[in-house]
Amino acid sequence: MAPHHVHEENAQLLHDRDSYELEGSSDPFNDRSAEARYQEPAWKQPPSRHSYLSWMLSLLIIVALADLATLFYMSRIMNTVYAEVGTDGLEFASPYHGLAELYSSGTINASQIDPILNTPRVVAQVFSDRPKELAPVGEHDFFNKVFGTLSPHEKHLHVSKHTRTIAQFRVIDFGMEECSLVIRLPGDGDRIESKEPFLFDPLSVLDVYELDAPKPLDVRTLSYNTRPPTKRKLATVSPRAGGETSVLPTTFPCAWSTLHTFEIACGKGSDCLLDVWSSQNTTWGVYMYQHQTV
Repeated sequence: MAPHHVHEENAQLLHDRDSYELEGSSDPFNDRSAEARYQEPAWKQPPSRHSYLSWMLSLLIIVALADLATLFYMSRIMNTVYAEVGTDGLEFASPYHGLAELYSSGTINASQIDPILNTPRVVAQVFSDRPKELAPVGEHDFFNKVFGTLSPHEKHLHVSKHTRTIAQFRVIDFGMEECSLVIRLPGDGDRIESKEPFLFDPLSVLDVYELDAPKPLDVRTLSYNTRPPTKRKLATVSPRAGGETSVLPTTFPCAWSTLHTFEIACGKGSDCLLDVWSSQNTTWGVYMYQHQTV
């Protein structure tokens, strides 16, 4: 037999043997289907519904944590960089540089200046029978279609059995550091611009107190309960219509830029009534005069 034919017969026998062994084998691996034998790796398989839910839940958690971190960061920014610190603690800088040294040198004499009428920066009412009620704000504000909300330059002095008026002044102008407090009321022929009537009981007796308020008052938080503590009682006065009534017989020192706060209430045992409004052109109510000191 030729060698070529012998080689072919041996190859055929080996093939038949291998086929027999594979078909008769009891190995579990060989019992798997072709699909199982050629199964792709897990990372190549299409994701299942459970995988989708896991990914979505993880994404939601990441987004929620990012939102919380952003909110915390913004809150910190608003409470630090943009915090409402107010201006109460800032120095009230003087524009009168060198004037004190100039007048104290004695080289020049100051001109004679009449007393200056100082209007209160804040005038507000508090109520002893409603101690938690906040002081009224913008009672005469009105809306204009062109300019929006307008606030008339008006001050209100109202004193009755359960109503007190608090007025705060800032001392202005250099060398006018002696002050006096007055109550000015209109007479029968005086002009009253406000639509509110002038109400006054001539028998009214008023007590005037000095309050301990070294900082500007915030009317938005002012009530009978939150008003500044009383420092001392200044006087008891009976104002008169058609003129000025001095609260104190003498002036009192008032350094430049300082604040002076007063409370006006009914005197003990008096059923007083005083209700008057001032405007830009009229000066009724409580005022302070500044007198020259240089």
